[in-house]
Order: sequence, then structure tokens, then C-alpha cells
Amino acid sequence: MSIKKVFFVLIVLISAILYAEDNRKTLLIYSKGYSYLSSKVEHKLKEKLIEIGKYRLIERDLNVLNEVERVLSGVANKEGFEFKHLAADYIVYVEVIDANSRRKSDDEGNVWYEYEIEGAYRLIDVETSQILEIKSINAYGSANVTKFISEDEAREQSKEQAIDYLVSSLVYRMNKLFLISANIINIKNNMVLINAGRNTGIYKGMMFSFVKLYKVNDDVYRKKGGKLIAKEVSENSAILEILVIPKFEITGDLKVMENPDLSPIRGHLQLSGGYILDNNYMFRMDFMGDNYKGFGFGTFIGFIFGTKSNFSTGISLLYMKDFGSFMPQIGVDLYMNSSLDYDTEYATNIGMGISPNIGMEFLITDNFGITLNGGYKFESIIEGNFEETNSPFIRLGIDILF
Repeated sequence: MSIKKVFFVLIVLISAILYAEDNRKTLLIYSKGYSYLSSKVEHKLKEKLIEIGKYRLIERDLNVLNEVERVLSGVANKEGFEFKHLAADYIVYVEVIDANSRRKSDDEGNVWYEYEIEGAYRLIDVETSQILEIKSINAYGSANVTKFISEDEAREQSKEQAIDYLVSSLVYRMNKLFLISANIINIKNNMVLINAGRNTGIYKGMMFSFVKLYKVNDDVYRKKGGKLIAKEVSENSAILEILVIPKFEITGDLKVMENPDLSPIRGHLQLSGGYILDNNYMFRMDFMGDNYKGFGFGTFIGFIFGTKSNFSTGISLLYMKDFGSFMPQIGVDLYMNSSLDYDTEYATNIGMGISPNIGMEFLITDNFGITLNGGYKFESIIEGNFEETNSPFIRLGIDILF
């Protein structure tokens, strides 16, 4: 092998090693306050951050952490302590200021526990000692006492729920400050290959937006659009799936940027009304979500009025196919219903039903659509003099997408 080839191979190997360097942000987490709670919050925060893999965490000697606290509290001289010796990029300083548990009850004998944690955190840049963010966070939790859950268990569950809420809020705040961006290497069908992976903190399921840079009077602006999710992640690259196409053209010069405000689930709020072919009318409200791949799930409440008055609630399962401005769909509803009419013979009149249906949604905008569907109601009596509905129906409504 010639000297030139050896030299070239060495350059490639060195470049590969440098490229594979761990470029994740390094965090030093330190907590203060109620000994049990602060330790629990710190432990769960570290556990969560390690689980997602976006950051590197380091530990330091207790004496060093105490000195950090003295500096942050203004007791010790800041000039005598160099943060950069901590070998961290940022310090996450978490404080549990106050916490209290409350036992609540109502006139019907229901008992539950509420737990509240008053917390605060500071995010400090080690290089500059600058406080990047300071935030107060109030976290809440509640749990009911039942025949299966004792008062002690409910009290503990409410505390754990409040701790989890506080930790989730802290992770969200940090993710908003440290957004990962990457260049696009290749685009094929609805898949995007980018030049960043675990080495920068990307993990499977992370949400991204397309970013288009443009200049106005020598100022650079960013325009975000679309929605992507990380499907496959390797050390130095990742494959993202396009869930929502941006308004601007997708080209190779675009970038992608992490967007923790996005969700892999598309939400739907549907309001609809219709006619049942047994001379009754219906009104319905649906709360649904779909995974952009056709599968949807949700709950609903409905009312029937006319010759009878019924209330129903249940779950919906559906499959939809997205063809741009219109989406055909097929689904089934499983529900319980109750008569709203007064009955002197029975205290409750209850039934259950199943309703297969088929329909179409016409999208007016990305966030608003018109729905039209029809189906058949199959119902049976569970208790009392419930009057079943076994008849076809047609329904028209609106869909608010978010």
C-alpha cells in the first residue's frame, strides 16, 4: 500500500472517530429542599433523562455540590469558584420549596388526597455562569380512596403523581431550551435521512419540524412547518418519517429541528348531528386521536331525542385513509346508554349497543373538516324498560383537528 493510501485511510479513520464523538449536552443535577422529596425528584429526573438519552449526566463529590450551593446562594465568593472545573455544560439546580398533603371529602362520603409541591429550578451555563432560565413550578397530584385503595396508599399515590408531574415539567423546560437541529442527507418517499443520531441526543420517537432559513434585510429568519418523528436512530444518523408535509417545498437544503410541542397523535374534536330512521334525532360529541397511519381511537357522548330520550357514552375504533383533502373511514362504536325518560316502575333503564359505520371527511383546511357518515345501531336491554334502537342512521358534522 502506498504512503498516499495509508495517509488517506488514517484521515478517514480520524474523521470517523471525531464524527462519532458524543456531542450531547452534559448536565450536573443538584437538588435542595425537603430531604426525602428533593432526593426523590432528583432521582426520578436523572432516571427520566437517562431513559430518553438526550443528555449526558455526571456526578460530583458532595463537598463540590455544597460549594456550588453556597455560590448560588450568594454565601461564598463566586470569583473563588470556577464552574468550568465541574466538567459539565450546564447545572440543573432543583429546589423543593414547600410541599403539603390534604385530605378531601364530599357529602356523599367520597374521600381523596391531594398533594402539592412548590418547586423551582435554575439552569446555569457553566462556561459563562449565566442563568439561562429560572422558573417556579407547582406540581399537583390526587388519588381517591376506594375499597381497593387505602388512605395511606391514596396519600402515597398523590405524592408520586405530583413528583412525576414536577419531573415531566422540568424535562419539558430543558428540552425546549436545548433544541437539536440537523442537516438533511437524503429524502426518499416519506422518509428523511439526517446527519445526527444518538451522538447528539436524538432518540426514537423524538418529534421534529422542517426548518427553512431565509433572509430579510440581512437578518436570518426561520420558518417551521410539517411534522416528523424519529423512527430509526444510529450513532451518527437517524431516519425520520414525515407525518405532516410542510406548506413550503421539501428540498435538500432544508434543516430539521426538534419540536417538543408536537405529538405523534393527531387530535380530533368532532361535533355532529343526524337522523335515525325510527323518527328520532341524534347529537354527538367525539374526542379522538389517530396515529397518521389510519388507526384511530376515541370516546364519545351522545343524545337521542324525539319519540324517546336517551344518553349514551362509549368508545370508537376506526380506520381512515388520507387522500389529501378527503379521508374515507370505516369504524365501529361500542357503548352503553340510558333512558332519560322518567319511569315509575324502574329506577334505571340501561342498554348496550354496537354500531358499525362508514363515512367520509372533507378537509377544508389542515385544522377543520366536514364529516358525513352513516351506519346501523344494534342495541339490547340490560336493565329496566330500556327502549332499544335497532335502525340505520345518517350523521353530518364538523371536525376540529389539532
